[in-house]
Amino acid sequence: MNAAPTVSREPVVPQPWQHHDRETLLNTRSYLIQRDTVTQPDGTQGAFEFHQAQIDAALTVAMDDQGRIAMVRYRSYVHGEVLTPPGGKLDPGEDPLEGARRELKEESGITAATWSPLGRIALMTKSTAHLHIFLAQDLTVGEQELTGTETGMTVERWPLKEAVAAAMDGRLLLSGAVVSVLMAAQAVGAAGRA
Repeated sequence: MNAAPTVSREPVVPQPWQHHDRETLLNTRSYLIQRDTVTQPDGTQGAFEFHQAQIDAALTVAMDDQGRIAMVRYRSYVHGEVLTPPGGKLDPGEDPLEGARRELKEESGITAATWSPLGRIALMTKSTAHLHIFLAQDLTVGEQELTGTETGMTVERWPLKEAVAAAMDGRLLLSGAVVSVLMAAQAVGAAGRA
């Protein structure tokens, strides 16, 4: 049996992106859409459009002493019915942990004594927005404090294992919901193995 021939080629080393000019296409309180004139890594010139976030967001996986997490279900204007751990936009200048505490209380009525940061992610390649993800434990349940856009939001308690299954089979549509549930499962599983 003959061995496959060895192919030797010089590795392609891409050039860094080069920024030449910027044009603002849209500027609102929440969205700043930019179009940059750039030289791409392959050397060609082009345009790159992206969302320059005015503010970040925070999301919390709140786990009770039975291993269930709080999930909120509501009707989104863009996506219809969605299911996600509680979270939302930070207020301008707001610390991500404080924003996570505020959003958890507003959307689910839950406060927590123990908080652990799980990480920070970018949700899209063409947005500078970051989602700060937290695990909250030692929970106290109170009343929701919903805003007008959150009217009708309900709180459900999901076993973490079932939430992971929902993340993997597509029942969780929002990328932040998927990532946060998987990060929490990893953190809790790693803590359980320690």
